[in-house]
Formats: sequence, C-alpha cells, structure tokens
Amino acid sequence: MLFSRAPVLFLMVEEAFLLYVAAALLRALTGRRTVGLLLRPMPLSVSSRRACRWKRAVLGWLKRFRAIHTLTILPFSVFPAFSAIAKGWIYDFQLWDLTDAEREAVELLRGERHPGERLVLTAIGTQNRRKGFDLFTDSYVRVAALRTRFQFISCGRIEPMVDAYAAAFREAGGVAVNRSVSDAELLGAYAASDAIWCFYPPFGDHASGVLGRASQLGIPAVVRYGSVAHRLCIVENIPHVSATADGIAERLAGPLPPRDEARGRLAANRFARQSEATLRSALGLASPNPPAQP
Repeated sequence: MLFSRAPVLFLMVEEAFLLYVAAALLRALTGRRTVGLLLRPMPLSVSSRRACRWKRAVLGWLKRFRAIHTLTILPFSVFPAFSAIAKGWIYDFQLWDLTDAEREAVELLRGERHPGERLVLTAIGTQNRRKGFDLFTDSYVRVAALRTRFQFISCGRIEPMVDAYAAAFREAGGVAVNRSVSDAELLGAYAASDAIWCFYPPFGDHASGVLGRASQLGIPAVVRYGSVAHRLCIVENIPHVSATADGIAERLAGPLPPRDEARGRLAANRFARQSEATLRSALGLASPNPPAQP
C-alpha cells in the first residue's frame, strides 16, 4: 500500500485513522494519491471531546496536500462544517447502489399488496436505542390510533437491552423479526413498506444506509426533525415525514408522501454520476467516457 503507484482508497477513515494519516503522508511525499472516506463526519466536525478535536485539526491540515483527498459521504450543503475536515464529498453508496434486478424484485413484490390493508411502517436493521427502537415500539404500544392505521414491523436482530420494549411491542400487535435477515428478505421488507423508520436519536445521528435504500426505492422515511437525515431529505428532496419525539403520533396521523419509484431511480442515477465523477477525480483516474476528439 505504501509504495503502490496506484491510488489507494480508505473506505472508512474512522476505523483506521492513524494508519490513514501515516500512509497518506508517506505516499504524498512521492506524489502518490490517497483518498479516504469519512462515513461518520458529524462527531469529528462538532464534538468538543479531545479525541475529536485533535482529529479535526489533523484532517484540516491534511487538506493542504494535493495528493491527499478526504471525502465525506454527505454533501457539504447538509452540514457546512464538513468542509473544514474534507476536500469534497460523495453520496453515501447506499443512496445509489441498487441494481436493476433488485429494483424489479421490489416492484414485483410490491404488486402483491392488497388494497385496503393497513399502512406498514418498518424499522430495518439491528434494533437498539441508537436506531430509536424504544421510541418506535413505545409509540405503537401507547397510541391506539397508530395501531388502527399502521402495522409496525421491525426487521432485524433485537439487542438484549431493548428486549422489554420488544415484548410489549409484540403484545400490542407489532411484528418483530428478531434475527439476521437475508438480502432477499430485506428487499421484501422494503417492498411491503409504505414508510421506513429512520428516526434516530442525537447519539445515533449519522448517514443512514436504511434511509439510502428507502430513497432509491422512492419510499418516504420517518426522520427526526433537525437531524442529519432530515437535512439530507430537505437538501435532496427525498420524500419524508419529520417529527419531534413528542410529535410522532400526530405527524403519522396525516397523509404520507406517496411511494414514487421513478423519482427514486432518477435521484439514484444522479447521485451515482456525481459520486463516481468525484471519486475518479480524487483518485486521478480518467473518465470512463472521455469526450470525442474534434
């Protein structure tokens, strides 16, 4: 890695920060490019913790080197402070990574829904407090009107610390699939859903692959007002419902934005083109479709 003439890409700087810095600096001495992706730039941008402060200073200093390109996976327009620690940005891969076959499978499964069924709100992935599972389940248990209008489903392993919430949720009629699920089952969960739960508390506030997949499929997301997810939805015109923790039931009593698969596909294509162009530029790679010579 240190001596390769080819550009090097670190997929998650946060997981190997010192290695990224050391490798990038050593490679920069010989003009060799190194690119690093920040998957959770929020803490590094705003936290007052000493570890975040010195990392923030180091990343700001690295911006001076032409051969080093640190990129976030969120646009600077979502949170302008990201520009202090990164040279540029791409869109989260999970905003643009679905294949045509996966989309077709979701649309086919979606066609099996019957009119008149309750709306489905699904929480996807490992369930814990960081994913807002306590609020998700408690809202369903406490508010009868939500149970009348919606079927709440959680799809993914439930961590033991929230088992009590899961038990009450099941007793109230909620559906909890407490295990790891396959890729095919995840596609089925998106197909069955009218909205996706992305209401994460402040300590879980970061880019979300769950939101990314919902966006690609044109499914509205339920997000916390003022969160990173909410900011992204506004900036990129992603269908969503935003609420405060106290206002979930009231907001879900109103109409949901409609599913719009065509809109999701167009947005994903745009995210892909821009992200691939940015990555190629940072890595020093030629465009796959160079302009024709006159």
